[in-house]
Amino acid sequence: MRFLAATLLLAACATTPPPTMTAPKGGPRGLRASDHLDVAHQHDEQARQRSAWPESQIMVAGNPDLVGRPVVMPWYRSWDTQAEQERLAQIHRSKAAELHEAYEVACRDQPREAIELSPFERFGLGGWPTASGAIVYLSPSGGTPDQFLAAMKCHRAYMMIAPAGMEDCPLDLPGLVIDARGDSDGVTVSLSVKDSKLVSELQRRTVHDLEAAQRSTTATTLHEHD
Repeated sequence: MRFLAATLLLAACATTPPPTMTAPKGGPRGLRASDHLDVAHQHDEQARQRSAWPESQIMVAGNPDLVGRPVVMPWYRSWDTQAEQERLAQIHRSKAAELHEAYEVACRDQPREAIELSPFERFGLGGWPTASGAIVYLSPSGGTPDQFLAAMKCHRAYMMIAPAGMEDCPLDLPGLVIDARGDSDGVTVSLSVKDSKLVSELQRRTVHDLEAAQRSTTATTLHEHD
């Protein structure tokens, strides 16, 4: 009889499916801060709904001392799903806060255009592919290698705040390694990825940014001649 009662309890639980959680799309470098907050909200909602569910009870028959009395299954109370959902929500909120803090630190001294535009789009002059990625030439107006790297870190931190239509940016690839060297004549940047399967994608994204830089330069030249 106890086995039958437990079976009925499981059947009753199965008739009340948990709320559906939407799988976020975080892109190659993982979830953005906004994605983490969305997931946290979903876990909060599951915790709220769990707290609203009545405590599952069964009626035990066959025992004269317990007939007609509600009894909570011991194993059922050993897993606090509400607390688990609240814990997961807090984890995602913390990760979102970390990404926002990284953005504030990286972009504290950067101009607005450095935040929203990749340095490759702003200063790219040309480049060529390599076995592990690409080489890019930057205009002297982009500053020193240290200044370029600071702008790169800011732009990448900005991308991690929320999706902003920058899926074609090379800085959004995982495992990206950047080496910047230069002088008053300009900066040469080496881009490479450890995963050989991502080399062609890195090259495609680099070309995308260099083409955007060329269009920007052309538009600026035409404006100056007007």
